[in-house]
Amino acid sequence: MGMLDFNKHETEVSRRNEHDTSLCYPVIDGKDSDVLCVGEPYIILQNQVGELKQNSIVNFWTFGRYAMHHVLRYVLSQTGPADVVACTWAISTRAVDDLLALRKKGLLRSFRLWIDPRVKVRNPEPLQMLQLNWPVAIAPVHAKVSTVCNEKWKVSIFGSLNFTTNPQPERGQISTIEGVFNTDNKILMEAFNERTDS
Repeated sequence: MGMLDFNKHETEVSRRNEHDTSLCYPVIDGKDSDVLCVGEPYIILQNQVGELKQNSIVNFWTFGRYAMHHVLRYVLSQTGPADVVACTWAISTRAVDDLLALRKKGLLRSFRLWIDPRVKVRNPEPLQMLQLNWPVAIAPVHAKVSTVCNEKWKVSIFGSLNFTTNPQPERGQISTIEGVFNTDNKILMEAFNERTDS
C-alpha cells in the first residue's frame, strides 16, 4: 500500500473549489470605499452561510478560502455593532488590520483576546498591535472560539480556524443558540479575567 501524498490531495481539493475563486470583479462599497472581489471571503461566506437566523447552527468548511477574522466580519455585518471575546492559537497582521477596520466602522464595540504564548515568538508584530488597542490575555490555548454579543444577538463561532489565512481546509460552526453562547462566553471571560496580560 502506497503512502498518501498530502500535497497532491491539497492541490486536488483546491482545484475542486476553483470555481468559487476564479472571477475577480471589483465591487465598490461607496460608504467606506472598500473593494471586495467576487470569490473573496465575504462573497463566499454569503453564498455558503447566507443570512443568520436565531436559534440555529451553520456548519461549514473553508477549503482554504477564509479565516476566523473573515467569518467574524461576516457575522458582524449581520448582527450590527457588538462586543467580541475570542481565543486563538495564532494571529496575523492582516487579521489585526481587519479588526481595526471593524472598529473604525463601528461594528466592533469592544474586543478581548486570549492567545497562546507562542505568539510572542511566532507573531510579535500583530501581538504588539493587539496590545496597543485591546486587552490581551496570554496563556496556553489551542481552542479557536469567538463570541459576538449585542442587544439582539448571541453568537458563538468555533472550529479549527485561527485568525490567520491557511490554505488547508478548515472546519467551523456558527451557532446563534443562546445556551451555546453563554457556555463559550463564560469560559472565555473566566480565562481572560484570570490571565489578562497587563
